Amino acid sequence: MAIESSYSFYWLLLIPIISGLLGWYFYRKNPWLSSQHRWLRIILPVLRALGISLLLVILLGITFLYDKKTEERPVLITVIDHSSSVVRFKDSLTIKKDLEALINEVKSRYADQYELAFYTVGDKIQEGTPRNFTAEKSNHEVAFKHIAEQYLNRNVGAVIFASDGNYNTGESPSLAAEQLNLTPIFSLGIGDTTPKRDQAITNLFYNDVVFLDDQFPIEVDIESFKIQQQTVKVSLSSGNNVLQTKEIRYGNEANAFRQIKFDVVAKKVGFQPYTVTVQYLNGEYSQKNNQKTCYIEVVDSRSTVCLVSNTPHPDIAAMRSVVETNKNYTCLYHKPAEMLQKQLKPELMIWFNPGGAGDKELLAYVKKHNIPVFYLIPSNFERSLMTDFALFTLSNVRNQSDELQASLNPGFTAFTLSEATRSEIERYPPLTAKFGRLNPSGSYENLLMQKIGSTVKDEALLFLNKSSKEYQYGVVFGEGLWRWRLSDYMKNRNHEHFNELFNKLFTYLLIKRQNEGLSVQFDKRFNKYDRITVNANFYNASLEAITTPEIAMEIINEQGKKYTYQFNRLNEGYALDLGILPPGRYTWTASTTYKEKKFAKKGTFLIEDIALENSANSPNHGILKELAANSKGAFYPLNRYQKMLDDISKRADITILERISTDFWNLIDVWILIIIITAVFVAEWFLKRYYGAY
Repeated sequence: MAIESSYSFYWLLLIPIISGLLGWYFYRKNPWLSSQHRWLRIILPVLRALGISLLLVILLGITFLYDKKTEERPVLITVIDHSSSVVRFKDSLTIKKDLEALINEVKSRYADQYELAFYTVGDKIQEGTPRNFTAEKSNHEVAFKHIAEQYLNRNVGAVIFASDGNYNTGESPSLAAEQLNLTPIFSLGIGDTTPKRDQAITNLFYNDVVFLDDQFPIEVDIESFKIQQQTVKVSLSSGNNVLQTKEIRYGNEANAFRQIKFDVVAKKVGFQPYTVTVQYLNGEYSQKNNQKTCYIEVVDSRSTVCLVSNTPHPDIAAMRSVVETNKNYTCLYHKPAEMLQKQLKPELMIWFNPGGAGDKELLAYVKKHNIPVFYLIPSNFERSLMTDFALFTLSNVRNQSDELQASLNPGFTAFTLSEATRSEIERYPPLTAKFGRLNPSGSYENLLMQKIGSTVKDEALLFLNKSSKEYQYGVVFGEGLWRWRLSDYMKNRNHEHFNELFNKLFTYLLIKRQNEGLSVQFDKRFNKYDRITVNANFYNASLEAITTPEIAMEIINEQGKKYTYQFNRLNEGYALDLGILPPGRYTWTASTTYKEKKFAKKGTFLIEDIALENSANSPNHGILKELAANSKGAFYPLNRYQKMLDDISKRADITILERISTDFWNLIDVWILIIIITAVFVAEWFLKRYYGAY
């Protein structure tokens, strides 16, 4: 134990002297006390001196420091891969029994010795033991990330990881496992690593969108195991029609890789299935991986998007990158004068820094031809912008700029962004804008609000007009969109969230060009794990979003089965949750009636069945051995789990940790001492009153 004080401990020697002198000084010439008993003449000054002494000792700020010892049992974490590939092997029943026996053995052997934790991992990690092995994806990285985060600064004794080693989403688990410092990983390999006689289509490379009558390639990667000196046919078909057939020849190598390419001409509009089939040979381990189907959307037209600016700017480059990644758009770039000179009529304009000389003529041209415009407004915009274009006004203007972050308007319903993109928007760096209070003109809808620090203002950062009968437009008030794109890449190593935001914004402006009527915002491609949502809007003759009419939706699958739904009203729009649908191609029709006039929209969408767990025909114990070696653990086949548990018991580094923490005890916090001081002064007062002092 140690003692500390805010002042020198020499005061402890002076305090009794000072207190005694004060007690004597107070009673030295008291005529009443001189007439009392001798014991009273002694005890009253002593009580006064004692009370003052205790008070002064408290004021020294004395603190007692002492060491506190606690014991922490080691945590033994068991993670079991419950993806469907784990039980694709012939001994699947034995695998399930061994895993169940492993769990029971861990509980019975270590329940009193260790703190136990059990997890299962597929595409995500869940607490508990496996009930089935049906996960359609394997992401081992997420398991070790979760353990590193949840058990930070904990005494993690060891991690038991039972898996076949095959992962098809996420990064290598070895990188995430490096965060578990000084924690051995004991990996259990599931399945027989002996390569099976088999052929597998490992990859198909193709364009998601092609144009009618264009020729496009489909490239096929094929791997073979233990197939030698044979010629195999590979066919490409669409529906029931075989389009092309090619041959591949295997030599003497036990493992072979072949790549072939089919050149196809797009003949029909819509989602077209193209199936690649490798001829099945007797004795192959699996026939499922001999065939893969891809769906390619064939469209018959592109929308032209024209970027307009008098000067280069990184925000224009950022918008251009979005347009060029969308196969449905053709991208142009012109100065305002060039666009007028060439009399271009794009489906959408992206206009940076309007309001310069000659821009008023281009505005008239845009309104005349009903061209939607997305305006990018820098901080140094021309003042004529507010008078000639009438997009907004500014009040409280100062000759300086402001830094404005974006916050998504929760009431915006015209289209829906993914949760990941919504979260990413809140973290984007601020835009630089002209200082002043923004007041959009006319009827408008806010997509993004201005945010400064943690405060969300009631002013728009990105808004869309709703009432103009001439042309549709959106406005982003500030420059620095290129930083958003860069931020997206720095965090996610891609631009998906940035592209999603502006692709949906551009699509919305293109749709609203149709003026009065029904608009439906609907993606065209999903995978079988996605929950499908649809947004819709209905606009009256003044282009005001209304929710008066009922909107119905009919969906028809490939077998002709019909599903009928009714949209729900949501603020100024409509929303429909279709849930999770089986894989396949679907056609949809959304319809309504307003003022005895019928409105309808049609389209198709695709739900792909990506059977990732069928792509591997043997386990990958190499990654399991790497995890064990890097962490100074060990690798074992699953059927030797008893040996693994014996080795864990012998590990000297898996032990109880004794943690020593320093606790403190302030003298001023001792309530008994406060009571004693109070009692001393009360006793002095009581004796004086009892014996007649006033």
